[in-house]
Amino acid sequence: MTVSRLLLTFALAMATHLAAQDTVIVRGDDAPPPGFPVEQWAVEFFNRSTTIQIVGDQVIADTTVVSGNVAVFNGRVVVEGVIEGTLVAINADVEIRPGASVSGNVLVLGGELLDDIDAEIGGTLRRHSAEVDVTLTDGSLILNSVPRSRSSDRGRPSYRSYGRSSILISLGNTYNRVEGLPLRLGLRFVWGGGDFETRLRGYGVFRTAGKFKTNRNDMGYNVDWAFRFGRQRPVTLTARVYDLVIPTQTWPLEIHEVGWATFLWHRDYRDYFLQRGFSGKLAVVPIRDLTFAGEYAHVQEDFMAARDPWTPFRNQEPWRDNPTIDDGDFDLVRGTVTYDSRPARRSRRSGWFLLGRWEHVTGTVRNERPLPTSIRDPLPTTGYSFDGATVDVRRYQRVGRSGQLRLRGMWSGRIAGDPSLVQRRYSLGGPDPMNGYAFRESACNELADPAVTGLCDNVLLFQGEYRGRLSFDWFSGDDDDFGRSHSARDTKDLDDLDHFGWFDDVWFDGPTLVLLSNAGTGWLEGAPVGAPNFDVGAGIEIGGVGFYVSKAIKEDEPVRVTLRIARRF
Repeated sequence: MTVSRLLLTFALAMATHLAAQDTVIVRGDDAPPPGFPVEQWAVEFFNRSTTIQIVGDQVIADTTVVSGNVAVFNGRVVVEGVIEGTLVAINADVEIRPGASVSGNVLVLGGELLDDIDAEIGGTLRRHSAEVDVTLTDGSLILNSVPRSRSSDRGRPSYRSYGRSSILISLGNTYNRVEGLPLRLGLRFVWGGGDFETRLRGYGVFRTAGKFKTNRNDMGYNVDWAFRFGRQRPVTLTARVYDLVIPTQTWPLEIHEVGWATFLWHRDYRDYFLQRGFSGKLAVVPIRDLTFAGEYAHVQEDFMAARDPWTPFRNQEPWRDNPTIDDGDFDLVRGTVTYDSRPARRSRRSGWFLLGRWEHVTGTVRNERPLPTSIRDPLPTTGYSFDGATVDVRRYQRVGRSGQLRLRGMWSGRIAGDPSLVQRRYSLGGPDPMNGYAFRESACNELADPAVTGLCDNVLLFQGEYRGRLSFDWFSGDDDDFGRSHSARDTKDLDDLDHFGWFDDVWFDGPTLVLLSNAGTGWLEGAPVGAPNFDVGAGIEIGGVGFYVSKAIKEDEPVRVTLRIARRF
């Protein structure tokens, strides 16, 4: 069993119209007074103890009557029933369908507003296009950018600059056999707000698996400076110097899952190397959901041996070796295009995730890891040049009110130049992304290698799953997505473990059934594409914890059980 961090619409109504005013002037009992910043009023409205809060997506069904004011943050609310009060949406979309009723005002900040002519709105309906710079902390919103009064600025928001600083203390989000528990201690300074912001951050990394002596590998650091210009379509420039431990490939589980599996069960599913250097990055968002990024880095990459960090279970067992790599000094140029229209990772709405990444590596190999010529030819000691790429395409399709179909196709590998470095090679297998197979089942590794090094030049992966809510309907006999008591607890989207009341969601709405299948293969450059491996399985997710049972479509392979707290993709 794998244990990890316990171990994280196509159709709209025909008769709709879009309210697209760029200034907000709202009158009524629940509205900001003249000259008062609308953003600040909306945040205070959300934080009221009497407001019913919704975080994420929600459907207020046609049989539901909500008594009281409603505030939505970071999602989409569809109103089919009745709201006896005012509706405020912050960085969220609102759709009011035919026959629905809102007795008070409707105010949308930073989202879309669609209302049907047959819907009944008792107050004023307005929308403001600019997103609100807020942070959700412990169930309350904090306004980061402080707006001034609009009375002297023709209705357009303006912001005053501000600065803040903080002490950083963190655990590095993981635990591994190379660092143990990486402790981070440093400072962060932030200036600006509104259309521009700059951040300076620096911290040291103390790798507790070491002896805290003079060995440079026992300590690391990161200092970065970032400048953002624009809010709706930001341009971000980042520069940093660093000495950090980097994983060779990132898809065997999420980082926090790897950490808990390592700490609790003495099983580290990733390999690592040390990367020191400096980098600069420019990211541009030309349109919503689309990001272009370019990065240059000059780095030194070196092998790090596995150490012997303590674990509460199986502590006497030896750790799997951390593979040696091709040490060297390299210049890296990366270009990345990302399109992400998913409303949230755990949402059941429809959306796309598309990623394309190209990496060009040049430099000098100081210490080559010897490999048989059947795997690769010897590397040049000087003038090394390599080009690799990754393409990842995912579709999230809502099926009914509580179902979702997820499909993914991914390829990663070499496209030109010299043979791949060990630290830029791949593998596939369990526990992720192919649950039904053993660890690194497809690794292109013909060696007697205790580290089970992934040596494939290319990998190809397809994944699919259907997710549907198992509703037990304990109390009312209804089929409402909105809940039964219309309380603040029931109206939250508690499908995300970030909310502490996730068990209430399970009690009222039931767990989620997951049906899954994977297919994938890895191969060496110049060799034919290998025959794919297939597996099938099913799982139950209760709140943020998922239990999956999978079986490889192959003889003599056992049924494998995986326990996770992160979505598979």
